[in-house]
Amino acid sequence: MQTIGSSLLGFVIVLGFLIFVHEAGHFLVAKLFRVRVLVFSFGFGKRLAGFRRGDTDYRVSLIPLGGYVRMAGDTPEENQPSNPDEFLSKPKWQRFLILFAGPFMNLLIAVAFVAGINMVGYQEYYSPNVLGWIDAGKPAEQAGLRIGDRITKVGSEEIREFEDLRMIISMNAGTPLRVVYERNGQRNETTLTPAKKERDNVTIGQAGFGPVIPPVIFEVAPNSAAARAGLQKGDRLVAVNDVPIRNNYLEFQKVLEDTKKPVALEIARGGQRMHTVLPAPPDPKSKESDLYPGMAPPYDKREHKLSLVPAVGESISENLRLLRLSMSAIRRLFRPEGSVKELSGPIAIAKASGETLSHGMMSLVAFMALVSLQLGIMNLLPIPVLDGGHIMILLIEGAARRDLSLRVKERIQQLGFAALATLMIVVIYNDVVTNVIRNFR
Repeated sequence: MQTIGSSLLGFVIVLGFLIFVHEAGHFLVAKLFRVRVLVFSFGFGKRLAGFRRGDTDYRVSLIPLGGYVRMAGDTPEENQPSNPDEFLSKPKWQRFLILFAGPFMNLLIAVAFVAGINMVGYQEYYSPNVLGWIDAGKPAEQAGLRIGDRITKVGSEEIREFEDLRMIISMNAGTPLRVVYERNGQRNETTLTPAKKERDNVTIGQAGFGPVIPPVIFEVAPNSAAARAGLQKGDRLVAVNDVPIRNNYLEFQKVLEDTKKPVALEIARGGQRMHTVLPAPPDPKSKESDLYPGMAPPYDKREHKLSLVPAVGESISENLRLLRLSMSAIRRLFRPEGSVKELSGPIAIAKASGETLSHGMMSLVAFMALVSLQLGIMNLLPIPVLDGGHIMILLIEGAARRDLSLRVKERIQQLGFAALATLMIVVIYNDVVTNVIRNFR
């Protein structure tokens, strides 16, 4: 079970490292252009330790959530145009590169971490992009899809495996999606609108379909409900609660999701038929719920390991795909089917950080790559106060070939701060309601 301590530790590791790397990007490029850096701090708040070299105080501060860089003359009030080593005294192209360096470091970390995972190697579970299950009356059936259809494209995204399809559907609850599929060798198109469903206090999209999964037990966890019921690897599920299982493991899984009672199973093992009973599912908050029922279906397990160049190439491709999905999610907030309730913040990140930390270093590094990509994207948005907002002002001034007045810049910054503060209030409210209040109901 995940603890508050593991969540906090994961949160500090993830955001502490990624924000510090972001600030290090600003620092390194500022030094490259000989900007006088006054403070480069790991952490925020009270100075705990450090040393001074030249004009810079290198310090470790009390709160280990990232860090910050303070440059001389980085605000109009403090800038002395006669001092060439101050930030605002530098040419616009240098200031642009200093501002861009922070988000760029986050994007670089995302690519580097995923490439590193590709090179170290891992085993991945693979399901083909073929429909093996369709719920009656659900969006997939309403869109005319059938068992055996191969989904090749949703919107502008190519579908390589079923997990790609699952991700896009879950991110687009209530949004009409153009679906391209193959049936009997023929290319077809339809429109599918995922239904909205609350899961773990988050609204996700569901289409009512699943992959092709034979009803065979691939593995059984020790001390789980499945192990206590006598189930073994290789057992074939024949019937659940006296209802025959035709050809898909999801028929059994659906019964588990919809019941709170013991489940009667008929299995085939070595040419013999056997009967057993799985106990009723435990309370979702109990430790045993993490293992229930403790059995897994037969996914195609593949070894994934690449040399340097292919690893980097695949990492760039994967990050570009995630970038497109992220931009789609941002655009969705401005459409009728989108909602600010879909935004999450530090509490959700802390929970996810703690969970990935408990799953090992590879999971944590993969999660950090994802968060780093999101940080890079967010900081490049043209919102005043963020790096992207400052970059936007530089581009406007460059195009106009004159500086905006101090009064105009102040108004832009005030509007940006108000918008960002409003966004943070919404995010924190969603976090508290989703991750704190609902957990005590």
